[in-house]
Amino acid sequence: MTNPHPTDATDIDIRVVADRVIARMRQGQPDQALHLLETERQGERRVVREALDRYVLVGARAQIDEIHQSGGLRSPEFVPALERLRQAGLPPRVPDYNGREINEPNELVGLTTAQKFDVYASIVATRGSQAASDALQNEESVLLGLRRETSTLASMGDRDSRGTGVYDDHIVVLRKQANGERHVFIADRASTEPTAQYDERAEPGPLREHTPYVNVAWRRSEGEDANRDGISDLGRLAEGTIEMADAEHLNPRLAGTADAFRPSAEQLRAPRDLHRVQRDTNGDGWFTQDDINGVQDLNRSFKIHSGSRANTDSAGCQTIHPEDYLAFNNAARANPQQTRWQYVLTSTEGGLFHDVNRGDERGAEPGERRPDQRPEAPAEHGQRQRPPQAVHLGDPAVDDYLAAILSGDPAAADRAATEFARSAEGRHMETQGNQWLAQHQAAEQAQSQERQMAR
Repeated sequence: MTNPHPTDATDIDIRVVADRVIARMRQGQPDQALHLLETERQGERRVVREALDRYVLVGARAQIDEIHQSGGLRSPEFVPALERLRQAGLPPRVPDYNGREINEPNELVGLTTAQKFDVYASIVATRGSQAASDALQNEESVLLGLRRETSTLASMGDRDSRGTGVYDDHIVVLRKQANGERHVFIADRASTEPTAQYDERAEPGPLREHTPYVNVAWRRSEGEDANRDGISDLGRLAEGTIEMADAEHLNPRLAGTADAFRPSAEQLRAPRDLHRVQRDTNGDGWFTQDDINGVQDLNRSFKIHSGSRANTDSAGCQTIHPEDYLAFNNAARANPQQTRWQYVLTSTEGGLFHDVNRGDERGAEPGERRPDQRPEAPAEHGQRQRPPQAVHLGDPAVDDYLAAILSGDPAAADRAATEFARSAEGRHMETQGNQWLAQHQAAEQAQSQERQMAR
């Protein structure tokens, strides 16, 4: 794993540089814009380069799409940069650790608070809703969840107490004041998924013998029977932006506060609540497209609250280590006038829909550690190499489609397929297909008539 050195930080203002690039894009100067971007990216650490690309993509998306479709670059040397920008909206990386006991990802050590803010705010810009971006401009705290796909059977403790959860996700608080001062708090011991201790399949008895749930430290059954097979299915929030409101959670002893967050009543009103909950209906410990009827509407039971030191205590909620929760809560509530919080939850590079290596059916365990120890979570754990950033087969829409498939982004694949269907080549292929079908049907009809005459 690459370990960035704190000494390679510069004083670059990521937002200002991105805005300069965007301005040139909007002025019809794409070559100059990309030259500026490539010049500014040189010598910066990876998290800064990625943040620049994300901001530019959001601010100049229309121009980038137009240039891609028309081939409007005069300098071929900038084609790779253009393709890289087009991929900048894919699930982001989680900034790496190098295994040291520090309070933030080592990739961020040495960066200014403003730079750290932009690393995460650029993810909100690409993966969040307009409401989330607007909230950052209105002195409101915005919450950002970065999810690593983890089996519900995983645990921080020994193998005899499986299914107690792993704090391997991040939940970040972002806020910008009216004077431009930026604030960021990183809860790097968080969980955005439920644990098998609340799965009905793990209830002690003969039915769980010889199943992945045999060693789970079962508590009780939670969830809903989404596929009507008589078994309650664990749920989690699907990625997207959800408006949260104030709530309370029982047992505040460890966290030092009973404050919590839950979806607002307004969020539950259609269409914003549609398809916001995923259910593990096949009981394999993962949330995938294999789960029949595995998508449901949102309800208010999915909170953000504190977990325990050796247990994430999640039956579907977003939970944070109790030693970090009070500081997280204070950061989120720094604006006393704020009563609603935009929570942007995103999958990350290497997630289950992004070429993850799932390991065995019991779920890959993180490295051995004490229950109270921070997970190291190296970038290469539980994932294969990232698919190529660009695919070139001669047709932009086909290239987009294949890139989306390789990246595991079904929504992008659908958009690319629709774009191709609307293109001249797509309509031509449709016409050819209809002609072939008509010829095939005519031949079958002729053969059928011949057989009838021969009888």
